[in-house]
Amino acid sequence: MAEVRPRIAELLSFIDDARARLLETATQINPSFAAISPRDGAWSAAETLSHLAKVEEGVSRMVERSVQWARTNGIGPDPSDESLLGRLDSFTITDSPKKRIAPETVAPEGNVPIEQSLASLEASRRRLTEALIAGSDLDLSVVKRPHQAVGELDMYQWTLFVALHEERHRRQIERTVAEVTERAAECAPIV
Repeated sequence: MAEVRPRIAELLSFIDDARARLLETATQINPSFAAISPRDGAWSAAETLSHLAKVEEGVSRMVERSVQWARTNGIGPDPSDESLLGRLDSFTITDSPKKRIAPETVAPEGNVPIEQSLASLEASRRRLTEALIAGSDLDLSVVKRPHQAVGELDMYQWTLFVALHEERHRRQIERTVAEVTERAAECAPIV
């Protein structure tokens, strides 16, 4: 196994912290409300988790392929030890007020149980972590792939994107659950 450079360790810690917050939020979802959309056109909490699972699976595959490509094409070690954490700050991914439409490839599938999405997230996180560790001896800042909304991102930025995107949707799940719970309370019979 490759030695994990400090900046990769920092990146892994960052994405794991975001995942811990997501899991904490997911465990608080009332299963009766998980599949209920708060309004027309809005995703349910279960759909949001399904979307997150699809996104991370795709990014994990891309990072794996990119590490293989970098190794095959003689990409050398990363010369920098600077923190990677602020490399997407200018895009305001977590706090952007702009609603985005998910591409069909990562649109949520209907009726996916939360447990299934959480298991997919666990598997894709393991895959992403293994790919980053395997590429720890490479300069993954030179391997870039396009993102539909923000342009070209290197593999470090794609990994950051996973965490920031997760946080954005974690907050969405909290709002969704609150809205659905409030609607249910309004519809409950007064005894």
